[in-house]
Amino acid sequence: MNAEEYKSLINSKDVFDHTSLNITWKELVLRQEFGLAGNLKRVLENNKIAKPDFHSKPYDISTTYYKVDLSADDFEKIIDVFINLETSHVGENGETTSSASFYASLVDKWNRIVCG
Repeated sequence: MNAEEYKSLINSKDVFDHTSLNITWKELVLRQEFGLAGNLKRVLENNKIAKPDFHSKPYDISTTYYKVDLSADDFEKIIDVFINLETSHVGENGETTSSASFYASLVDKWNRIVCG
């Protein structure tokens, strides 16, 4: 696989970075969404995209990507979790906070799969 093919692959709408998936998994566990967390754990364990030989950080997990093959129902549940987190972190006067913005960015990432 050359650099262009790898870049195209990791920029697919159903591919996520390790950090986003790990944060999602942790939030699901905290909310006791164990079935959904288990589905995501399967993705983390089995759907890693192999890094090409030329990758500058072959052993750095933060530069690892995964193909996410969850059901549409799972995607909707994850989006709902992050929408609820976003709204719960909006300031008292409706102003956005850094936490609300962070969760909104995760809503956007997950929505990208559903909406294209």
